[in-house]
Amino acid sequence: MNTEKLYNLLLEDNIFLSGGAGVGKSYLTNKIIDKYNSLGKNVIPLGSTGISAVNIGGYTLHSFFIFGIASNLDELRKNDNKNRSRINELKKILKSVDLIVIDEISMVSAQLMDMIYYRLSSLNYRGKVLVVGDFYQLPPIKKSKDDNKLFKEEIYAFESSAWYKLDFKSIILNDVKRTNDKEFIDILSKIRVGECSSDVKSYLQKLRGTDFTKGMEPTYLFGRNAEVEEMNREKLALVKGDEALFFWNINKIKELDDKRIESWSKSLPIINSLHLKVGAPVIFTINKWGKFVNGQRGIVVGFEDDCVVVESAGKDIKVYEHDFELLELDSDTLESKVVVTLSQFPLKLAYAITIHKSQGMSIDSLVCNLDFLFAPSQLYVAISRATNPKELRVDYSRADFASYLSRVIVKNEVVDEFYSGVADEN
Repeated sequence: MNTEKLYNLLLEDNIFLSGGAGVGKSYLTNKIIDKYNSLGKNVIPLGSTGISAVNIGGYTLHSFFIFGIASNLDELRKNDNKNRSRINELKKILKSVDLIVIDEISMVSAQLMDMIYYRLSSLNYRGKVLVVGDFYQLPPIKKSKDDNKLFKEEIYAFESSAWYKLDFKSIILNDVKRTNDKEFIDILSKIRVGECSSDVKSYLQKLRGTDFTKGMEPTYLFGRNAEVEEMNREKLALVKGDEALFFWNINKIKELDDKRIESWSKSLPIINSLHLKVGAPVIFTINKWGKFVNGQRGIVVGFEDDCVVVESAGKDIKVYEHDFELLELDSDTLESKVVVTLSQFPLKLAYAITIHKSQGMSIDSLVCNLDFLFAPSQLYVAISRATNPKELRVDYSRADFASYLSRVIVKNEVVDEFYSGVADEN
C-alpha cells in the first residue's frame, strides 16, 4: 500500500488502516496527512490518548470533539447545553474539513465511537474518516465488577453502531519493518492473535535467559507505575554524577479550566519533575527528525544553560525543552491556535517505563517484566517494542511460567471474529 493508492481510496470511502506492531501504520498515516496538506486540503489528526496525539501531531479526541467528562451519549447530550457556543464553532470547522484521522483506534470504546459519530452526523460532517490501529493491541479500559478476573472486560469500537454506519473499507498491512528476524516475526504474529503454542512457550522461555551484548543497561517495561517509579528511583540513586532537576513550565495563553489542563498534561509523554544525573540512561519520548526518535536510548553526559547533552549512537545531542501545545482550531481560518504550552525536556529515565507509555517506541535493549499484566495483549505490545530479539529479555518472578503464558496469551474471539469478516482492500 502506498500513499497515492490510500489517498485515492479516501476520496470515495472511510478507511480502517490496521496491521500488527511495526508494519508502518504510523509512517503511512503521516504520509497521507502530508499529502492532504500539500494539496491544500484540510486534515484533522486526532489521537485517542495524549501520547498518540503527540505522535500524530494533532489533538486528543476529547478536546477536539468537546466531550468533556461525558462517558456516553446520554451524558454528552446533557453536557452539551453548557457548551453550545463551542459546539457551534466545531460545526463551522467541520464544514471545511476534508479528512479526520483517528490514531490508536483500539483504545476507543464502543461508547466513545458512538459519541464521535453523533458529533459528526449532528454537525453535518461531509468529509472522510481514517481510523488507524490494531485491535489485537491495547484495548479500551472498562472497569469490571469482577475483580477476580485476570483481565477486565472490554467493548471495542467496531462493536458500536457507529462503526457500521461509517462503513469503513479496510486496509491491513502485514510487512513488519521494525525487525528483520524472521523467527521473531513469526512468534510475534502468533502471540498477537493469542496462539500459545509449544514453540511460542519455548521461545519465550529462552528469552528469560537472554544475555545482552551491547553493554548498555536495558530498559524495563512494567505493567504498573509502581514498579517503574521504584526502579527509576533506586537505579538513579546509584549514579554518582552531577545532577539536575527540571520542572515543566505551563503557560496559559487562553484561560482554560484547570482540570482540562491537568488531564492533558498527565497524558503527555513527559513528567513534571525530571530528575537526571550525568551517567544516567535516558530515552527520548518524541520524534525530532534528524536528531532522535521516540524510543531511542542515550546517556546523559552533561548539562548546559538551556539544554541536556545526551550521548546517543556515538554522537552528542543537545536536547532542548520541547513545547507541547494544547491546540484549538479557529473556526474561520481553520488554523490551529495554541491555548496552552507546556515546556519540558522530551526525556525520561530509561531504566523503566510502563507498557502503555511505550506506545509508538522502538527500543534496542529491552526487558519485559510480565508479573503484573492487567490487559489483553500487553505481552504482545511489550515484546513487539524490541528491534532485535538478541537484545530482548523476558522476566517473570514465579515458577508457573508455562501455565501463566497459557492464561495471558489467549484467543480474543471478539477480535478474531471481527478480523475474519474484514475484506482487505490492500
